[in-house]
Amino acid sequence: MCGRLNLHDSLIVQLIMDKIGLPLFPNRPPRFNITPMSNLNVVFNQDDVLEMQWSIEFGKFRHPNTKVDTLKRRKDLQRLLMDNRCLVPVNRFYEWPDPKVRPKYQGIKTRFCIHTPDDVLFLGGFYKVNQNGVMQFNILTTEPTSAINDFHHRSPVIVGKEDTKTWLNSDNQMELYEMMEPYDQELVIYECNSYVDNGRHDGPKCMEPIHA
Repeated sequence: MCGRLNLHDSLIVQLIMDKIGLPLFPNRPPRFNITPMSNLNVVFNQDDVLEMQWSIEFGKFRHPNTKVDTLKRRKDLQRLLMDNRCLVPVNRFYEWPDPKVRPKYQGIKTRFCIHTPDDVLFLGGFYKVNQNGVMQFNILTTEPTSAINDFHHRSPVIVGKEDTKTWLNSDNQMELYEMMEPYDQELVIYECNSYVDNGRHDGPKCMEPIHA
């Protein structure tokens, strides 16, 4: 899954977005520990930026993420993919080992901070307007990369910088499915401070390496 995000340096994200021709979002104060239900700027509708709420209401339940394999089974989610795609620009995300599927972490309390070498990630998702007119988005999750697979069985869909325009503009479902495969470029992964465990905590300590 993808349960926490990090946007500690919006300037570097804006520089990359400008370089690859994406619309820019406003400068924001650093946010080191973004939880579901928070508001974030996302790129949608091919060339627009808007602040949306992270987590979509599906009936009585709210979900921050949608599995790609679930999407492929449900026509309603496929329509959202085709009509309401978005990109979520962030610096990093955090992941906690799931000991139920990775028994080697049973009894071990740790967490990982994950980012690209240039510290900019574009996460693939879709959005939906709820009954009160609030725009909400979900992040898609797929199979893990080989490195993430060591501690978790899911990974957010990471759209390569060279594919961001295609993700926003394509009307080819199979092409989009191909872009939801595990990320095949370099990722930096390290164990980070337990301070991030509490969703009310913020600040650089959240992403501080545990052995620093």
